[in-house]
Amino acid sequence: MTYRVGIDTGGTHTDLVLLDEESGAVWVDKVSSTPSDPVIGVLNGIERVLGTAGVSPAEVSTVVYGTTVMVNRIIQGGGTASGLITTAGFTDVLELARSHRQGSIYNIQWEQPTPLIARELRLGVRERIDFRGQVVTPLNEQDVRDAIAVFAAAGVESVAICLLHSYKNDLHEKRIAELVAELLPHVYVSASAELSPTIGEYERASTASVDAFVKPRLAEHFGHLESELRRIGINAVLLTMQGNGGSMSFAAARRQPIRVTNSGPVAGVIAGAAIAQALELPAVITLDMGGTSTDVALVLDGSPIEVPSDAMQGHPVQQPAIEVDPIGAGGGSLAWVDDGGALRVGPESAGAHPGPACYLEGGLRPTVTDAALYLGFLGETAFLGGRRTLDRAAAERAIETVAVPLGMPTAAVASGIMALAAAASLRAIRRLTIARGHDPRDMALIAFGGAGGLIAAALAHELGTPRLVIPRNPGNSSALGLLLTDQRHDVLASFLTLLADTDVSALNTAFAGLESGCARQLAADNVPEEQRELRRFVELRYLGQTFELIVPCPAGEVTAATLVELEHEFHRLHETRYGHASVADPIELVNLRVTGIGTTYRPRAVPLATNETGRAPIPTSTREAYFGSWQSMPVFARDAIRHGDSLTGPAVIEESGSTIVVPPGHLLEPADDGSLVIYDLEPALASSPRPSTLASRSA
Repeated sequence: MTYRVGIDTGGTHTDLVLLDEESGAVWVDKVSSTPSDPVIGVLNGIERVLGTAGVSPAEVSTVVYGTTVMVNRIIQGGGTASGLITTAGFTDVLELARSHRQGSIYNIQWEQPTPLIARELRLGVRERIDFRGQVVTPLNEQDVRDAIAVFAAAGVESVAICLLHSYKNDLHEKRIAELVAELLPHVYVSASAELSPTIGEYERASTASVDAFVKPRLAEHFGHLESELRRIGINAVLLTMQGNGGSMSFAAARRQPIRVTNSGPVAGVIAGAAIAQALELPAVITLDMGGTSTDVALVLDGSPIEVPSDAMQGHPVQQPAIEVDPIGAGGGSLAWVDDGGALRVGPESAGAHPGPACYLEGGLRPTVTDAALYLGFLGETAFLGGRRTLDRAAAERAIETVAVPLGMPTAAVASGIMALAAAASLRAIRRLTIARGHDPRDMALIAFGGAGGLIAAALAHELGTPRLVIPRNPGNSSALGLLLTDQRHDVLASFLTLLADTDVSALNTAFAGLESGCARQLAADNVPEEQRELRRFVELRYLGQTFELIVPCPAGEVTAATLVELEHEFHRLHETRYGHASVADPIELVNLRVTGIGTTYRPRAVPLATNETGRAPIPTSTREAYFGSWQSMPVFARDAIRHGDSLTGPAVIEESGSTIVVPPGHLLEPADDGSLVIYDLEPALASSPRPSTLASRSA
């Protein structure tokens, strides 16, 4: 049993990677997703990739699964009746929320997300524990029983519990959970103090509510997938991706599905970080463009940026997460004309069915994929390794449905669709870079996903980023990223105090308790003791701020000298993240965190074959492509490119799961690890003297 399988289920395609731990050999595949039952697409993909490699299900040792099921549940809404029990007088906490607007404070059309739990199912019970953890008013158990009776009559499937100050003392939350389990044994329970024992009643209530809302369907989904994998003979360790960049067992995911956020996108960032480390790139932008959406992130010094909390469709989730900015513009995003007569792209997607018009499966509206096909960037017979033939005439007819109302040539509209898809990513990247003081001209862009190679070079040109990296098997990078993740558990505790006034004895005691809890969770996931690693962190902020930064805390006993180190590191991180540091302001310690890591196997890279002949790669064909005007362009198979080769644009590189466009004015060369590096010889934003592209490349 030496084979590991990574599975990334997206809205359009399900991507798979099969890895042989002994040889480092990799097999990839991509099949259509099945939104009505994602497990069907997973099984179809497993059958294909195992069959291609000649591997039996019994030889698979580990399966790591990334899914969008949780996100889809939040987006779709409805379908789950959940209840919330909170302290009497605080039942409107989900609607009162916070005073700030999410997104833009100037957006007059902004609407607060509708709470996931209906008002009539948010019930209060008499109890009170103060901020010190002292019981002021004992729990009124009759109130709890009355609330449970209401839930029973309403047919709720899950119950969230969030009491005032339960982060300090969860005695009452535990008792309520016991009563729910006793009186409604088939109902799922989500207790805020178990999920996120930290300050912030609204955020804890939102976290518990999101967990309760998705838990029935997620538990069913993971149970269904596990039973189907066992049925076909896969008796492997089953893991799923978390939003924090680690993996955990299916059993843990069923207990706390709130941790399974942004599985696929986060796995892509993990893959990007591994590439950045291999190529020794200190600052990287990752671009993951799939069929439904595009996700961008930053990797600095080989590590993704981690934030203390996340949000699911506007609902705060108090769980550590890799920072990813999602955009509703993927290969399947639909182009349309708005009421003002302007061309728009996304966020609506053609999805897996009917898909783009060129699929000939009922889609009539134009997508980014249709535009790429019409412009010559995609070939009609190379898609998915030739398993799907694309119809250029159908793509042209679909584009004409928006070109005619606009009164523009079809080629100009198709080019505009591609430009708008790139512009959405451009805005997101600028939010993560320029708005935070990072210069894209000093960074590399790593692009992957099935559609990433179509727009990446044009995007890098607009950013002024001179170096673009396309990894091996870019259409399956997120699935590969799943196989690069360690098992991980995070445990938190509030510890509100000024950093300078911290009682180091109490801090050491608190850290010891968190480490014990983390070790128990790793043991429950069957992580061998020699593979366990515990890491400490503190969440700090300047006094008066409402958002924290995660600061690593050195191992061993915390002393007064340790607090000084944490202070200096916080100032440094704050300046890096926000462009300034207020060294004279007091620092507040808010939360403690211990991360338990179960280290996993790291595949060794298989080096790219070297071109020993000195002859240039031979194109498989040529075709007309549009770069402001129609011109002939060579088409190369990626397998034909060897170490030592170089190509100048315009050119297209085709492989089974992705297509790479090399525009005019660009140079392509392979790296040692098999990635293709594209250099922009004339960056659009190179307004100040900078090292030449070729000089930086040779360095």
